[in-house]
Amino acid sequence: MDTAAASIFDRLTPELFSLLGSQNARHYWAVLVRLMDEMWSDSAMSPGEEASKAAVVRAIESFLSADDPWDVEQDTPVSVRAHNILNRLLATGWLTATRSGAVDKITVRPLIAQFYTVLCDFAVQEPEFLGSKVRSIFLNLRAVEAGDYDQYAEAAKQAKHCMAHIVNTGVRVQELMAALVKHTSAREFVRGFFVDYVEKVFIADYSELRTKDHPLQHRTAIVTLTMQLHHNEAAREAIVAWYQAKVTSGSRENAELRYERDTQLLLRLRDVDQQLQRVDEVIRDANHRAMVFFDYQLRAPKQLDRLIEKALRASEHLTPDHIALPAVPMGRLASEWGLAKPRQKPRPAMETAVDVRKATPREMAMEALRRRMAENRMVRPIQLARYVGRHLVQTYVVTSDDLTISSINDLCCYQRLLLIASRSECPPSKRASDPQLLMLPRLRVEFEPEALTRNAYMEHRRFVITREGR
Repeated sequence: MDTAAASIFDRLTPELFSLLGSQNARHYWAVLVRLMDEMWSDSAMSPGEEASKAAVVRAIESFLSADDPWDVEQDTPVSVRAHNILNRLLATGWLTATRSGAVDKITVRPLIAQFYTVLCDFAVQEPEFLGSKVRSIFLNLRAVEAGDYDQYAEAAKQAKHCMAHIVNTGVRVQELMAALVKHTSAREFVRGFFVDYVEKVFIADYSELRTKDHPLQHRTAIVTLTMQLHHNEAAREAIVAWYQAKVTSGSRENAELRYERDTQLLLRLRDVDQQLQRVDEVIRDANHRAMVFFDYQLRAPKQLDRLIEKALRASEHLTPDHIALPAVPMGRLASEWGLAKPRQKPRPAMETAVDVRKATPREMAMEALRRRMAENRMVRPIQLARYVGRHLVQTYVVTSDDLTISSINDLCCYQRLLLIASRSECPPSKRASDPQLLMLPRLRVEFEPEALTRNAYMEHRRFVITREGR
């Protein structure tokens, strides 16, 4: 089975995920994080080292006593709850129990610790600075060029990570703005915009991405080195041999596939400017939406009812000729003419009868003449085939000098052949689907070099019509 398609359950048990999908998943995860930091971290034991069961239970008890994640009143003693939590972690496979003589030991397997680290890294989204990674890709390819072929796979892995990070930056902005729009109060929106967006995404990720950590700075050199290694037979064979020996367990076919896949990952850096342009559009849209929201909050009246009530109370103490009052006679503050006019429904459009008039004989004759003119200038495949066949009765090759023009339709067919001859100089990939070339499937129309045809209507390069399949 391919590595990418291998089941995750070949390495991890399904029960491991039941803890994260349970009703109290957040509480168990909080206890697990504290336990790992206390017992198996950089400042404590390494994964695989054993600790006594009593020490683990005491650690869980201290966590529950100091900051209980359940945060509710519990009738069960803390010691019993600590044992229940430990049994739950053992049952789901996060911890492993062993026995050394009469002492019960608890440990965490290195594989589980590695999976735990991946989850923690995923949960904590910290800004990544791609400038160093791009330089690392460039230096790795330089090392491959010098003969250190094991750096090729690492360079491809870092290139994939860089492209994924650029795409994820835009997705993070879209998800963040969608969550901010749901905030009902301006205070929550402002806090989320300046803390979660500006500080954590815009300044930490985007600004560095567009300045000194710009991934375009070494793109040309990386793509050039990749293509040079790909076309250098000796270097390509050495890299594939390394894949065959170190990655694919001796399979030459899989080694070739892995090499081609990693090469395409490196060449994806050619499209990094398009991804950056998409991120720019997302950033501009997010900034525009935020500015529109702030403008609306600044202009929208707050507590409009209280403002109206306050204005009415103040108007009672004003004299009739006060400048703050509208110029209304008899001291009235409102009148009929001061109100908006009622809306009037638009009148439905009345249909008018179409005046039918019989055409005169002259008009009918002119219409028939126009149709005849259009028909004579129409070039269909059958008409073109008849025109060419008229000149290929007893020969397989005919030039434009031999073609006769006796009607308007003949002249249009002649012009179409001239167009087909010009299309024959297109690349083969485009000729296969050209509708002009498909009008004469068994004929080949090509220009002759440095030869001209002159007739009564035009002067052009001479073309030759050849019947194929003779």
